[in-house]
Amino acid sequence: MNDKPSDDAIVHAALDALLLVVAKSSDDLRNFHDAVAKLRVQNPTPFPRVAVSTAESVVDHLTKAEEQLRKITIALGL
Repeated sequence: MNDKPSDDAIVHAALDALLLVVAKSSDDLRNFHDAVAKLRVQNPTPFPRVAVSTAESVVDHLTKAEEQLRKITIALGL
């Protein structure tokens, strides 16, 4: 008897895991957005310089993630 998972099972498991991560990341990004937006209104003083360089890195990573997710949607025919 073959206990090896089928290719379809592997693909579905990978997509299920990705959907969980995307949902959690979406929640985390929304919470971050709301917290920083609120802070900017409450405290209009400039943010530390490290926030600028780190923000650039985050934007780069999110852009790459978006590109990879686009590849997945194309591969799935969406």
